[in-house]
Amino acid sequence: MTAPTSRLAPLPDALDAVLAPPVPVLVAPMAGGPSTPGLVAAVLRAGGGGFLAGGMRTPDQVRAQVDRLRALLADDGARTPSPAARFGVNLFVPDAVNTAIPDAARTPGALAARAEAVAAHRERLTALARDLDAPLPDAAAVTPDPAREREQFAAFLAAAEEQAWPAVSFTFGLPAPAVFDRLAAAGIPAGVTVTSAEEARAGVGHGAVFLVVQGPKAGGHRGTLDPAARPGITDLRTLLSEVRQALRDTPVPLVAAGGVTDAGQVGRLLAAGATAVSAGTAFLLTPEAGTSAAHRTALRQTVAGAAFAHPDDGGAATAVTRAFTGRWARSLVTPFMDEFADAPAAYPEVNALTGPLRRVAAERGDLEHVHLWAGTGAHRIAERDAAVVLAALTPGE
Repeated sequence: MTAPTSRLAPLPDALDAVLAPPVPVLVAPMAGGPSTPGLVAAVLRAGGGGFLAGGMRTPDQVRAQVDRLRALLADDGARTPSPAARFGVNLFVPDAVNTAIPDAARTPGALAARAEAVAAHRERLTALARDLDAPLPDAAAVTPDPAREREQFAAFLAAAEEQAWPAVSFTFGLPAPAVFDRLAAAGIPAGVTVTSAEEARAGVGHGAVFLVVQGPKAGGHRGTLDPAARPGITDLRTLLSEVRQALRDTPVPLVAAGGVTDAGQVGRLLAAGATAVSAGTAFLLTPEAGTSAAHRTALRQTVAGAAFAHPDDGGAATAVTRAFTGRWARSLVTPFMDEFADAPAAYPEVNALTGPLRRVAAERGDLEHVHLWAGTGAHRIAERDAAVVLAALTPGE
């Protein structure tokens, strides 16, 4: 039996299908490969919801992903609500359009200091690049072009309008109110990922009509609006309560995310006020996911207790690090994270510098030098079809 959500009032029609599917569990957007149209389609067909990952893809690639997802769901159009109406697309917010970045971080002096830090970090990576026989991009080549960032972001918004995406969520920053207004005018509800009550107030103030509230146990990147900010450690249920209190005068639907791997957690989060619960790590070993071979190997070892185990309790040994991308993210612990723990707060520059090293290491099966995004419950996941994983996350099943 599917457990009801904890909604206190009906959702707006445009959001109901996306955030209130028959099973109140959404498959999280996992950029860099794990999220695929096949994974989202499998979860939607089984009664859940989900978001495609637009991060680290071009607008044309995301258009193709949306077309593919809709094609996979074409035979399910007679169902009510239609699975094809129950998805959204998650977009990264580049620095050029992120209103949450302090003005002080955009001054010529601050930008010059950042460039110097990236160049110095590149020098530290040269020995490893030589050992791996991997190319190392020039520091200038990985410096983002603000004009190009704005152009690509605008192209994503155009794709959302033209393809009539059912919903959009933003991660890595907070776009201007005009962005939310533009999507609202097109009938597209838009939300943002937040990690604190303060960020929640800012998101709603800019026009977000729902929030993804991300707790500290989440695998992969933390969704702090200011990329230089250290993510909080408030547990997810407490954070939900704090966000609800902060928004008591302007309540919006809340999606709880971060470290969810079983139905008990889902039920408790729904009871704490979440409209739906988002899970990512739980789906990484499904056949429908695009998880890389190296990542799957590491996760299997974690589940078996053969590696990446915490010495105290045998659970997954994970930590939050900037070593791989220049932005805080949770990974299974590897030597690379210790060696480059002081990587500068510079995304996407650090990500671009380490990308070729990580690709070569992954091709060789070298798990010491690749990012292995995973939540704290990675040792509890299973290698099963996405529909089976969804059933295991469903309260009352």
